[in-house]
Amino acid sequence: MEGVFGIISPFLTAIIIILIVFISKILRERSRNELIMKAIEHGKEISPELLTESRKEKKSDPLTSSLVIIGVGIGIFVALYLFFNELKFAAFGFIPLFIGLGQLIAFLINKRNNPKGEY
Repeated sequence: MEGVFGIISPFLTAIIIILIVFISKILRERSRNELIMKAIEHGKEISPELLTESRKEKKSDPLTSSLVIIGVGIGIFVALYLFFNELKFAAFGFIPLFIGLGQLIAFLINKRNNPKGEY
């Protein structure tokens, strides 16, 4: 029974995290809609900012994302090496490390080809 739970628990955890994110998004949207309805009922003027989506557009910075992925790869490598004390398990940390290095190289090439800063 413990083996089955050990196999199923990561999948259940991922499903629970996704459900929590969607439920919180639904509750936030419902609360916003109730606020708008109450303002309409009381005859208050509704600001246009309240009606628009309140998400802030984040510009993706390729340098930052590549450095974060490199850090994740190094962290996974060190953690797996310290936990299992074998290099064959720690090598899984190389996957995000090399992905991050590839993104960093692509950033540097694009920076050199586009000196205006358009990535």
